[in-house]
Amino acid sequence: MEEKFLLSVCGKQFVNGSSDKIELQTNAAYVMRGGCRYISYKEYSPENPEIHYRTTVKVDPDNVVTVMKGGEMSHNLILEKGQRHRCEYRTPYGNMTLGIFTEQVDINLDDNGGSVSVRYSIDIENELASTNELTLRIKEAATNVNGAEHSTEA
Repeated sequence: MEEKFLLSVCGKQFVNGSSDKIELQTNAAYVMRGGCRYISYKEYSPENPEIHYRTTVKVDPDNVVTVMKGGEMSHNLILEKGQRHRCEYRTPYGNMTLGIFTEQVDINLDDNGGSVSVRYSIDIENELASTNELTLRIKEAATNVNGAEHSTEA
């Protein structure tokens, strides 16, 4: 899959009155297959930048968002508004089963890109662990003479 798009990811996590925010910008592949839109990109290990794993976000026609992350910390996170799903979360220290309740799903995608925004909570053994917000913005990228990616928007 060719990575011809520019993806901005913003993740926010709220736990016991404190918050954390992670942002990244990367090249991504963006395709429509079988009626679903797929955004696929590489994430790199903060400990070792030579190690990477693939994350794929599937958006189906019924506005269900599935985040499939590979690597040592892998999971398939199903985000469906008003629904609670269970998720197996694999870590180097063992596996956990998480409950995922999705409060909000906003999808604005077309063939040129757009955005996906979800708000969900994670529980462990029915105890709230965190509230989370995930926003993805994807747009076509262009290559300049140096080979660096830049947005086609002015």
